[in-house]
Amino acid sequence: MDDRTARTVARPATGVLEEAIGADLLLALREAVRAFALSRAVVWAAGLLTIALFGWAGSRGARLDPMWECRPTAIGGLDALIAPGCRWDSSWYLTIAQGGYTPTDPSRSAFFPLYPLLMSVVSAPLGGALVPAGLLISWTCAIGFLTALHRIVAKARDVATARTVVRVAAYVPPAIFLSAIYTEALFLVLSLGSLWAARQNRWVVAGALGAAAASCRSIGILLVLPLMVEYLWGRRAGATPLRADVRWWRVGGRRSLRGREWLWIGLVPAGLLAYAAYLGIQTGDPLGAIRAQGDWARTFLTPIGGLGAGVWAVVGRIGDLAGAWRMDPLAPGQLPGLALARDTVLLAVVVAAGAVLWWGRRRMPVSWVAWGAISLAYPLSVPSMQQPLMSLPRFIMACFPIVVALGLWAHKGQRMRWLAPLLLVLQAGWSILFVSWTWAP
Repeated sequence: MDDRTARTVARPATGVLEEAIGADLLLALREAVRAFALSRAVVWAAGLLTIALFGWAGSRGARLDPMWECRPTAIGGLDALIAPGCRWDSSWYLTIAQGGYTPTDPSRSAFFPLYPLLMSVVSAPLGGALVPAGLLISWTCAIGFLTALHRIVAKARDVATARTVVRVAAYVPPAIFLSAIYTEALFLVLSLGSLWAARQNRWVVAGALGAAAASCRSIGILLVLPLMVEYLWGRRAGATPLRADVRWWRVGGRRSLRGREWLWIGLVPAGLLAYAAYLGIQTGDPLGAIRAQGDWARTFLTPIGGLGAGVWAVVGRIGDLAGAWRMDPLAPGQLPGLALARDTVLLAVVVAAGAVLWWGRRRMPVSWVAWGAISLAYPLSVPSMQQPLMSLPRFIMACFPIVVALGLWAHKGQRMRWLAPLLLVLQAGWSILFVSWTWAP
């Protein structure tokens, strides 16, 4: 055996993997899996402990999950294992994956089709088991998103910064939805991929991924805006993004629309149009996705109006409890004090997200800043009159720039030393609320 053969035989498995997929990608994958595994251990431990201490939320669960989609086996132990990943809107996606869209249940149209379609496809080799299929999709997409995020930040900054950003993305409380039967993980992969492809001047890929995102979540259609910002003002391929000393308005100026590359951005609306056409065939209402929002009492108020409604939900409830005035009664079973605490937390999340995005406005590509602003403005524009800031933390999580900005902030001055345990404790608390059917944060 010559020296070359001996070295090949003695080469560790990690060396073979590095040669096969690249050292940078392997490192990114390791960091992604490590951050995801730790945070999922927290989520699952908190969720299982909740069931062990308080049992199943029987009548409450039946009302929110009428087909018992989140208890598929009727075996307590097995169903408990999936509980931290299957609650609330999960039952809608499971129902759609199994029965599709129907005119007899127009509320389903509010949930876009890509995720339940993938569940149906993935469940086929699993014997039609939709819950494992949904969890597999979400977990795979979550690790893919964290891996891609690490590579992008490491290439732009350094490995240490990338590690912090990935940990923050996995640890923030709304990240409980990354491993649930929800669209967050899938949408994050598609939106990050679309914007990064645009940054590399790969406009066909950017448009195609944007179209897929538009068939995954309603906000996906708005990817047109940051993609146009990237085309007109973004840095060109090969430049280093995410640098604190770069000002976007000093980089190359405005690009003209004389070229044809930007036309690929027009692929994005195709995802929504395809869904509308499908709804027209299946339910007879191509605008069903818009009409279905009425089932959640959502109405258009503009971002300022939505934020004002959120502030009034807090201020008005304080005055109501103090006897200064009276507000509309809450839904049955809701306590005024708990409703006030919930709405205060939601308002604090919105304010914190806005502050973090403002801090990161000169530390990220301008298209990312635009996307972060859209991720705040869109849900604020269509608040629910019952709960104006409903689901805002989850909506913000699904648009990555705010999380990236928080990660960049956390990396300065070793703030992650105290922020990481704080985020994981909050994440455990959110998992308890989620699993117990108390609140879908």
